[in-house]
Amino acid sequence: MSGTPFDLKEQIRQAVDIVDLVGSYLPLKPHGRHYVGLCPWHDDSRPSLQVDPSRQSWRCWVCSIGGDVFNFVMRREGVEFVEALRMLADRAGIAFAPRGSMRREAHQEKATLYKAAAWASEQFHEWLIQSPAAQPFRDYLADRGIDGESIRRFRLGASPPGTWQWLIDRARSTPFSPRVLEAAGLVLSKDQRHYDRFRGRLIFPIRDEQQRTVAFGARVMPEFARVDDPKYINSPESLIFSKNRHVYGIDLARDTIQRSRRVVVVEGYTDVILVHQHGVRDVVAVLGTALGENHVRLLKRYADRVCLLLDGDTAGQKRTIEVLDLFVAAEVDLRVATLPDGLDPADYVAHHGAEELSRLVDSAADALDFKLATVTHGIDLSRQTHEAHVALEAMLTTLAQAPRSLSGSAWSSRIRQEQMLSRLARSFQVDVATLTRRLDELRQRRGRRSAPRVEDAALDNVPSTWEQELVELMTLDAQIGAEVAQRISPDQLEHPGISQIMFAARELLADGRPVDFDHLMIRLEDDQLKNLLVAAASTAAQKREKMDFDARQWLDELFAWHARQIEAREQTQIRTRLERNELTEEEVLAELQKRKEKHQLRQGISAPTDG
Repeated sequence: MSGTPFDLKEQIRQAVDIVDLVGSYLPLKPHGRHYVGLCPWHDDSRPSLQVDPSRQSWRCWVCSIGGDVFNFVMRREGVEFVEALRMLADRAGIAFAPRGSMRREAHQEKATLYKAAAWASEQFHEWLIQSPAAQPFRDYLADRGIDGESIRRFRLGASPPGTWQWLIDRARSTPFSPRVLEAAGLVLSKDQRHYDRFRGRLIFPIRDEQQRTVAFGARVMPEFARVDDPKYINSPESLIFSKNRHVYGIDLARDTIQRSRRVVVVEGYTDVILVHQHGVRDVVAVLGTALGENHVRLLKRYADRVCLLLDGDTAGQKRTIEVLDLFVAAEVDLRVATLPDGLDPADYVAHHGAEELSRLVDSAADALDFKLATVTHGIDLSRQTHEAHVALEAMLTTLAQAPRSLSGSAWSSRIRQEQMLSRLARSFQVDVATLTRRLDELRQRRGRRSAPRVEDAALDNVPSTWEQELVELMTLDAQIGAEVAQRISPDQLEHPGISQIMFAARELLADGRPVDFDHLMIRLEDDQLKNLLVAAASTAAQKREKMDFDARQWLDELFAWHARQIEAREQTQIRTRLERNELTEEEVLAELQKRKEKHQLRQGISAPTDG
């Protein structure tokens, strides 16, 4: 069930107070025995998110999601379980090194680099806003329309010209040696001497989605530039930075993106800053490289729709065509908005305002439509048969990237693709059946699976009442939880989520641990399973408050009712086999006697409740 030691997870969960954790992300107010706040995952005007300090759990009643400290961080930060565990261990001051001493040393080194980058960011920022010598930099920002609030929010900075060791000198009273600064990409070395990488440049700190400074972009100031100086330079790749895994502005845009499930991608640092400054806050930029698979994976954590906001040049259109296959394969809705009159996003929002920019993004063309228009541009589809065939193959090859999934997140993508097949059939005068067969051939050639993942789809099914009530009872009493785990095996349960919870319960039983809500939450790592368990615990608590019942009696009645259901089904099966002459009368009597002996000690009173 888990590759992480149970005791470590339990130690971290006990050390992190869920009210403090959730309260560090959003305001909470006491409400009876609980705390409530506005849910960050939907447009919440009345507090829908409830935090239960006694159970160390949270739940949003509108989104129907919930869990513990681990999956709150997973959802909020868009990280996997192990990374959430690491973040919470850091928060609690608990050492965390799941794969031996070498992994621990690497982690400690990364932690030092994060601290060094954060320290350097503050040095650059303070020099920009405080030093008289930084006036040319402040004038440049003012000329670009970047105000003081944006300078503060994006922690913009600058490095003095004419000095080779300004940052190194400032670091002498800190734990950050030149070797550490070099590893963080802040200094260079030559002939066993170190000197600053960034000199006479405007500094754009690059932060990850967890708001950690990981690198810097730097623009040379014209008055300080030498002839061969590049206009922009970025930090080199390091233990904490990869330009193929990070995007600029994600730290400030993340919350807005999570609520809207949409992200707008532009090309420049100043584009991001000025568009944010005008109130459009779901905008990020790539870091001097094309969008790649890792970027798509990062954006998919937070958004279902990605809009590329292009300058309108041919190069921008070509880049969109190149990355479209990545988005289709990841089942992300890609849109393309082209700016008019050769304007970049910063110029456009300055001339037309945020509302016009938002309208432009909202009306952005589906990328499949954009590609179709691009590959068929200038082609007479009825006469230029070769060119038309090449264009059609290009479209079908893109569609073939998509897995044949029926999961909810992919449903709209499937609909758009089917609509595109109909459109291709009309445009190229080919019937849909022929296109579908060709699409299947291309998919098979790429070795893509065509069946949905049963486990993902099945988890969305509603459990039967009796299975749901079993889990509810397990959250109320550890003794009952142990008894349920002893009497019911996972393969007796139809719902895959309930079956996995029962498997976790049996693991606890085998380890000699209590089978209760807290220990089940620690044992489980899957977000959906935690949500299922929290929902069951909430329902059980409500039933206990509203109804005067004995949990032991409830369990006995539940088992008795289920036994009667099984007996009724078995008797029906016997009658059916008898009617089909598959059993002799003697075999029937022997079978009924066996059933009677099996169930004679069981008794039932009522069916499971609905409330």
